[in-house]
Amino acid sequence: LPFLRYANIYFHLVLLYKLIYQFWNEYNKPWLDNAIARNDIFKITTEPTWDNLTRVNMVTGKTELTGFGREYTYLRQHGYYFDAVT
Repeated sequence: LPFLRYANIYFHLVLLYKLIYQFWNEYNKPWLDNAIARNDIFKITTEPTWDNLTRVNMVTGKTELTGFGREYTYLRQHGYYFDAVT
C-alpha cells in the first residue's frame, strides 16, 4: 500500500497549502488592509533578512516567501519600510 501512503502525504500537503493561502486571504491580508487604510504604524521587532523572509519549499525545492516575508513584502508594496533606528 505505498500508493496510499504517498496519496495521504500528498493530501496533507495540498491541505496545508490551501490552509496557508486561505488564512492569508481571509484573515491576514484583510487585517493588514484595514491597518494600512488607517495609516497604522507597524512595529517590527525582527530585522527583515533573506533568511527570515524566505524558505525553501521542501516539495518543490523552490525558494518562496515565509509568512513574515509575505507580510513584509505586502507592506513594502504599500509604502512601508523597515527603520532599524526606531
